[in-house]
Amino acid sequence: MKIRKMKVFDKMAKTNTLLVVFAMLLLSLFIAYASDWFSIKETFSNSDFYQTIMIAPWIQYLPIIIVVIPILGAIIEVLVAKKSIDERDKSVIYMGLLTLVIVVFIYPLALDDIIRLELPNVLLLGLSFRVDMLSYSVLLLSSFIWFFVMIYAHEYMKKEEKSTRFFFFLALTYSSVLGALMSGDLLTMFLFFEIMTVVSYMLVIHGQNDSSYKAGYNYIIMGLIGGFLILTALLLVYFNVGDLHFASAIERFDELGNLKYWVMGLLVFGFGIKAGMAPVHVWLPRAHPVAPTPASALLSGVMIKVGAFGIIRGASSYFFPSKDVVTSVNDPIWLTSQNIGAFIIWTGIITMALGVFLALQQENMKKMLAYHSVSQMGYIVTGIGVALYLGYQGAMGYSGAIYHIINHALFKSLLFMIAGVIYYHTKELNMYKLGGLWKKLPFTTLVFIVAALGISGFPLFNGYVSKTIIHHGLTEAYHYGSSSFIFAEIIFIIVSAGTACSFIKMGYYTFFKKTENNYDEIPYDYSSHDIALWAMALMIILIGLSPKFIMSHLIIPQLNMTTYDPDFINHYILGLNVFAIKDILTTLGIVGLGIIIFLLGKKYHLFHLRLPKWLSIEYIFFLPAYLLMKNLCRILYGDKCPYNEDDFKKLSEDDIEKVGFIDRFIITSNVLNRRYESSIIRADAMIYTVALLFVIIFMINLL
Repeated sequence: MKIRKMKVFDKMAKTNTLLVVFAMLLLSLFIAYASDWFSIKETFSNSDFYQTIMIAPWIQYLPIIIVVIPILGAIIEVLVAKKSIDERDKSVIYMGLLTLVIVVFIYPLALDDIIRLELPNVLLLGLSFRVDMLSYSVLLLSSFIWFFVMIYAHEYMKKEEKSTRFFFFLALTYSSVLGALMSGDLLTMFLFFEIMTVVSYMLVIHGQNDSSYKAGYNYIIMGLIGGFLILTALLLVYFNVGDLHFASAIERFDELGNLKYWVMGLLVFGFGIKAGMAPVHVWLPRAHPVAPTPASALLSGVMIKVGAFGIIRGASSYFFPSKDVVTSVNDPIWLTSQNIGAFIIWTGIITMALGVFLALQQENMKKMLAYHSVSQMGYIVTGIGVALYLGYQGAMGYSGAIYHIINHALFKSLLFMIAGVIYYHTKELNMYKLGGLWKKLPFTTLVFIVAALGISGFPLFNGYVSKTIIHHGLTEAYHYGSSSFIFAEIIFIIVSAGTACSFIKMGYYTFFKKTENNYDEIPYDYSSHDIALWAMALMIILIGLSPKFIMSHLIIPQLNMTTYDPDFINHYILGLNVFAIKDILTTLGIVGLGIIIFLLGKKYHLFHLRLPKWLSIEYIFFLPAYLLMKNLCRILYGDKCPYNEDDFKKLSEDDIEKVGFIDRFIITSNVLNRRYESSIIRADAMIYTVALLFVIIFMINLL
């Protein structure tokens, strides 16, 4: 048997290995401090260094420092790239590492909730930043994933054109993500959220072909619609509550009747667009297949989590009562949260079911993973719904949602990176055209198995923990609330089986199916790809083996700061054993059902079935609008209806690939616009002129 000798073709592989080892040592230090090994926490907290930091005035400006680092990195990247691509990539990686180091070391400050910064009079209303345990948990997660993806991107982007431009906008995207996560009020979050949407658009259209531009068109329009919904909610909160800070406003909302539901609905769908929540997920499966893999990994692993974070932040702030107001679980003040929570639970259930159903039909790996991002977001949204629905006793749902944000970010980023490695070597994303890759990419195959077991919720891997917690939350929802949620649990189990089936399918067709292709062009090497993959796979295994760490040191502190029943937390959350025999057997049964679905699907060619395109959400959603607008046009204009016949032919097209969601939206909107567009344009011009005049006068006064 001929033994292949591994080669190192990547010049930075050794350096990057050392940097990843350093990052893992940072993680070990974080674990040691949080777990208080050798009394390190007390020693550090009592040290002069920490006490000095606690009173240092500059500590409040840490959010600004963290946001500025990637911006400086973007500038350095552009300047250094003129001399050397490797030096540019080093600057990208080192800036990510610097951010990671700072984020790891502010953990004690986040625990004490001391990082709060107010910037009054900026944009008149002022901006604010706050790093509490909710923002810190997602911040820490994002920092690690971003750093590992940058290590990966060094190797991957060598074969891509305009890579310097890609890294420039990637750094700006990172800055906006960090700013959104550390926002202390809705206005600050809205601004960073919009910046993130605009600059990340450049990542989606990086390929600069027709598919990229179409996907980017959908992405930017949907992002701006989401921003508009958030802005509307912002205005309603400001004019009815008078304060945009993330603090309890439920007492004030209770005086506003049904308006409170509009506010939460706007926030849910505004942030839900970025999160990939159904039915506003349509940009996501279009963007992932065309974006470079590092961008896909970050879009799914980090950026859609900002959307989920926005929903949780808005729900647990504005729609949760303060601790000094609540008297018991039966307090009527929870009624609003309960009504909103029931709606969100079913939205999450529909999202997870729709996502996995569409994922099973895909042959393109990245498109399949994109639909699984939609499905997995359904789990998170369901957890958020349970957190609101059960009110004072909703800690289980909250814990499951936060835990799954962390877990999904890890295994989904890793799965996209694996798909990228396969494409990097084979230039093929169609899993049915592959097979036998385990022989040429044994390490990638092993890492895929880890990620697949993670997302499938297999015991001893990270996804099992969060899915079990969300399942417990759903069980509580129908035990303590409506019995109708028993159907939600049934769908939850079926969807989980469908997820397992998807990754059995991907593993079989991509890695293990027999093929005549020997893939002689694939080298047996060690590169930056491998370094990033093993680091993230290791984190998936560590969480699965020690699930209580994240719960005790990241989630429980959040629960203690939120208005949840302390007795419920102590009894049900702290004492939760996810490795109970019943839970393990349920999970193994779900995986077994997934295997059965795969065998049936393979035998009867069910994976190749395609629903008629007229049954797509995009078509179904706009068909009534098409009929309404065609008749409304005649009502408004009579015989002089100026509708464009070609537009209406496009609107009634049943092929969503030819005429997508955004195209239909714009065509529909134009029917009304034609009647009023002249007056609207004149009015807008006047508004913008007056507004600009006031801005100029304001700036002159400042000078």
